[in-house]
Amino acid sequence: MREKLLRLFKDNFFKGVTTLASGTIIGQILVILASPFLSRIYPVESFGNLAIFTSVTAFLAVVSTGRYELAVGLPKSKEDSYKIIKLIVIIGSVVSFIYLLLIILSKYILKVLDKDLFLSQNVYYLAPFYIFSVAVFSALNYWKQRQKAYKTITIATTLQIISTTLVSLILGFFHVKSGLILSLMVGILVGVFYHILTENKIVENVMKQNEVKGVALKYSSFPKYMTFSDLSLVASQQFIPIIFSLLYSTTVVGFFSMANRIIRIPNIVITSAISNVFRNEAIDAIRIKGNCKDLYFSTLKKLIFLSLPAYLFLFLTSKILFSWVFGKQWYVAGEYSQVISIFLFFEFIATPLSSIYYIRGKQKLLMKLQLLNAILGFIMILTGYLIFSDAYMSLVFFTISASVFNIILVFNSYKISETNDSL
Repeated sequence: MREKLLRLFKDNFFKGVTTLASGTIIGQILVILASPFLSRIYPVESFGNLAIFTSVTAFLAVVSTGRYELAVGLPKSKEDSYKIIKLIVIIGSVVSFIYLLLIILSKYILKVLDKDLFLSQNVYYLAPFYIFSVAVFSALNYWKQRQKAYKTITIATTLQIISTTLVSLILGFFHVKSGLILSLMVGILVGVFYHILTENKIVENVMKQNEVKGVALKYSSFPKYMTFSDLSLVASQQFIPIIFSLLYSTTVVGFFSMANRIIRIPNIVITSAISNVFRNEAIDAIRIKGNCKDLYFSTLKKLIFLSLPAYLFLFLTSKILFSWVFGKQWYVAGEYSQVISIFLFFEFIATPLSSIYYIRGKQKLLMKLQLLNAILGFIMILTGYLIFSDAYMSLVFFTISASVFNIILVFNSYKISETNDSL
């Protein structure tokens, strides 16, 4: 065991992962430390509203990039990557503007008034601007990944999380009800400006690109397949707050939001970093050897090694921890987190390895799998409601569906990694 640990820490792949993950770890430590205070200065309903806001914006953020950010690292020339980033900025601007018009149309012309959902508070006018900012931040992150500037990504992520947490605490102290949502906007802007400040010419290099149609057509498989595919994935992950608000209540959404916010921390800290490094290493391995089977299997073992202890601990202790740390009123969130920890264990393993679908041009297959997952997830939640009229049982049924889906993802992605065909 000791020798395995030593080899792990000396591994270049692991060094890249730890560099990327370190910033997120720092940020998430702050989130953990702040959460007991946030849970006491904001009502459960505020977390429910935050969950609905993030669900809707996460869904539309996929459309705002056309998933072209996944192609930023693929061209051999930097100019083509700049063109892709400009294309993302254009798509993000159009999508955000259309969504702003839809909000105005729904609220003032169609007179849609939904007390529990998205149009009840003026803060939701920030949603289009937040979506555009997420699109730009994502594009810049993938540009830095192309350069393997992992430290820059780490700092940007750290600053984003720290600023979001500090602003939410400050606004909560002054009893600003929408403080959790406003802090998200501040955090993403801090991340975007940091990326721009660390590379002054990035704006100039991107904006001077004139011909973006060529790269749009060349990498059209990303919007063609991955937009719908990732919409299905986001739907399966983010539609729970919206469906729960329709079937149950905003309070139930608040409990789920807090559970998901805390129990997902291992995934947030590790999987994004591993996915970014695995993608770059897999591209290099395929170009040299024609496949990335060895890298895939090595990464799979590391993911299991990292995830099993963390999620086993959370499964066994979450009920006690939530009541003790956040207050007795959050015991239900502890029950939810125990269930969530099961499918998040499988998601922790499957998510980074799914990069192989993009690299090998298997977006259509991934789209079909994710669409099926979204449909089954919705059916499972509805089944729990129709049979038991209980949010906990809806979550149990959803967990079964999500766990099976992630196991299938791993099995298929391993088969793809064995394919011998250079890029």
